[in-house]
Amino acid sequence: MLARGAVAAEEAGVGAHVVGVEADFNTWQPAVFYDGVLANQALHHVVALEHLFDAIRRALTPEGRFVTSDMIGRNGHQRWPEARHIVEEYWHELPLSYRYHRQLSRQEDEFQDWDCAQEGFEGIRAQDVLPLLVERFHFELFLGFGNVIDVFVDRGFGPNFDAEAAWDRDFIDRVHARDMEGLTSGELTPTHLMAIMRTAPVPDGPQVHPGLTPDVCVRG
Repeated sequence: MLARGAVAAEEAGVGAHVVGVEADFNTWQPAVFYDGVLANQALHHVVALEHLFDAIRRALTPEGRFVTSDMIGRNGHQRWPEARHIVEEYWHELPLSYRYHRQLSRQEDEFQDWDCAQEGFEGIRAQDVLPLLVERFHFELFLGFGNVIDVFVDRGFGPNFDAEAAWDRDFIDRVHARDMEGLTSGELTPTHLMAIMRTAPVPDGPQVHPGLTPDVCVRG
């Protein structure tokens, strides 16, 4: 991966500015200070989240930002009980052909809530990401989104839908509307976040979707 990254950086003309480092998230210690730290879909693979977040916090300059896009749902990317109930309601509306898992090449007539953390580190501590960020950082921007809709638009079942088909669009629109209703009412909590964080308080508070502040989005 480091070799491919170096080639891609050279091809993009930024090779002189990209230095690959082989390290372990769980033990990494910053050697310098940074104006910015970016974690893109990486945090939900980390076991020692407390260590990593503390290291990032120490490494940021006073005006530095920690930017991330990641998964914050239940460990192993499972649904919490309140969300699974809603998923199953919509699942039984699907034609059987739409219940075929494209990634795993198998039919799932009944919704299978797989624990992806049983093998490897996929979503190993996803549910701890947001609470630990709330404890350690101040949010400049926070966007929490997605829950029930994930199942129907992800890489497993999403390709079964045709964006040009009226029934398909209506179904996805209805699931999305139900998802947003649950999120804004507090019935559901987000499974994704995009965020910009700092080590010092942000004077005007974080930019958020109305009502969906970081602390509200932590599942109790």
